[in-house]
Amino acid sequence: MTELDTQILDRVTKPSKAATVGLIVLNTDEVAGIAFNSIMPKEKVSVFETRCGYNTVNGFSLTRTLAEVANDLPPVDRMDVVAFSCTSGTVAWGLERLFSELSKAFPGAKYTSPASAAILALRRLNASRIALLTPYGLETHKSFLSFFGGTGFEIVANGTFPYSTDHEICELSSESIFGAAKTLTLDGLPDALFISCCATPVVPHIKDLERELGIPVVTSSQAMAWDALHLADCYEPIQGFGRLLTLSR
Repeated sequence: MTELDTQILDRVTKPSKAATVGLIVLNTDEVAGIAFNSIMPKEKVSVFETRCGYNTVNGFSLTRTLAEVANDLPPVDRMDVVAFSCTSGTVAWGLERLFSELSKAFPGAKYTSPASAAILALRRLNASRIALLTPYGLETHKSFLSFFGGTGFEIVANGTFPYSTDHEICELSSESIFGAAKTLTLDGLPDALFISCCATPVVPHIKDLERELGIPVVTSSQAMAWDALHLADCYEPIQGFGRLLTLSR
């Protein structure tokens, strides 16, 4: 066999124009990753997803540090935005602690979470009076009343599906969600409805839900996707996921 010379080829690198988003999802959540990615314009954003265990025995905690979670994603200097996909975890920790932990694990990146994004989204929609729908036990649900009430919103109606596992939340039917949404917005004249939890299977139904209710609907994954897009300098309106995705940040 004749030995051939290996040619060293000329190459021209072309930096990708796509923004890079790191998505941290809880290991029990069967919905969040799919919902978040369904909103992202593939030609403009590359999403890298990783998962992390957690426990709620004494408050909310992760089974690994966020610095350890960062090792499962592309190098930190390649991350434009990091999205922490847990609404109740964000509320339990508080925004200051969460963003402090993220800044240590992902220096130089921008950060978002469902709860912080929901505040921005509701304000962007000029919604001061809100209806709140969660899928949590009563203790966790009440912490959301304090969280949103403490950030300046008037909660005119609220209700919960009192579930304790993501498995139960992920299996919520659209009929249940629509029925609860109608019940909570029937009286009180809210400016918008917020549906919490990234595990709630609501993102595909936001457009139809807004049509039935006649008011904007904000959800955990939808708000976080909207915030992540604008943090990544992606400003083009996106249709099909509610009024929020048609608005700038």
